[in-house]
Amino acid sequence: MRYAKYLIIFALLFIGNIALSDDSLFLVDAEDIVPSPLQVGEKLTYNISLKKLPAGKRTDWIVEEQVVNGADVYRIQSEMKTRALFRFYKFRSEQETHFNPTTLSPVRFQNYVQDRKYQAVVKINFRDGKAEYEKVSRPKPKVPEKREAKVLEIPPGTQDELSLIYFLRSKQFVLGETYFFPLLVKGKVLKATLTVERREFVKNKKLGNVRTIVLRTSEGGRFWITDDERRLPVKIETKSKIGAIKATLTDIEIAN
Repeated sequence: MRYAKYLIIFALLFIGNIALSDDSLFLVDAEDIVPSPLQVGEKLTYNISLKKLPAGKRTDWIVEEQVVNGADVYRIQSEMKTRALFRFYKFRSEQETHFNPTTLSPVRFQNYVQDRKYQAVVKINFRDGKAEYEKVSRPKPKVPEKREAKVLEIPPGTQDELSLIYFLRSKQFVLGETYFFPLLVKGKVLKATLTVERREFVKNKKLGNVRTIVLRTSEGGRFWITDDERRLPVKIETKSKIGAIKATLTDIEIAN
C-alpha cells in the first residue's frame, strides 16, 4: 500500500473532499491579517503520526525575501520525510514556493517527490490568470521518463500545495462561516471549502495552553491555528482508510 497517498501533502490533510456550498464565501475577498503574521526566518517543525505511530517529520521555512517578476516575494521551503520506523518504506518530499505577501498568491512552485522507487518533479509558474504546469516522473529507475505539460486557466488567488498554508494564516475568519478558494493540486484547479467551526484551547509542548481557531472540512478533517498575532498551525487531524493521521507542531525557530 502506498503510504504516500496519505503523507504526501501536508496541507491537504484538512482539505478532504472538494465540494461547494451555496452559502460559501470567497476567502480571497476576506480581510487580511494586519500586520502580517508571516516572518522571514520562521521555521516550523511537525511530527506526523499514523495510527498513533511516529511516521514522519515535516519542516516549513520562510527562507528569505526575493524579487521575482518585479515583485517582492517570500521564498518558502518545506521538507517532509518518513522516520526510521518506516525503513521499509522510503518517502521524501521537497517543496518550494515563491509567495507574494501583498497579493497572498504564489508566483512559482516546485515539488520533488520520492516514493520508494517512484520519483517526480512538478513545476508551476503562475502568470496573469494562467498556470504553466510541468511534471516529469519515473515509476522505476530503468523506466523511461513520463512528461506532462499544460497551461491551465486559474481564478484569482489560486494557491499551490505549500502557499495554501501561508494564505490561510494571513486571512481573517468569521466563526460559523464556510469559505471557498481555488487550489491547484495534481494538475487540476479545485474549489476547496473550509468551515470555521469553533475556538478551542489546545495543549502544545512548545507553546503551552493556547487558544486556537478550529477549521473543519466537509470530510471532517480539522486544522487548529493559534488565535493570536502569530497564526501558527499547531495541529492537524484527519481520518484515512489506513487510520488516523495527526500532525503536531513540535518546534519553532524565528531568526533575529
